[in-house]
Amino acid sequence: MAGIFFGIADALLRKRRCPKCGKEQVVPRERTRDTVKCIKCEASVPPPSRNGRSRADTRRT
Repeated sequence: MAGIFFGIADALLRKRRCPKCGKEQVVPRERTRDTVKCIKCEASVPPPSRNGRSRADTRRT
């Protein structure tokens, strides 16, 4: 059962939404902590913060 939990947690940590166009993408495991380019609009997509939201999402509030 723990394997399923860790697999889901890993996938959620790698999934990001572009702050510019809203496109969701899954980041390769080795780039989880890096800022990557959006596959649609090429904007910078930052890694999630500790609370699970992307750093871009936390700046909007």
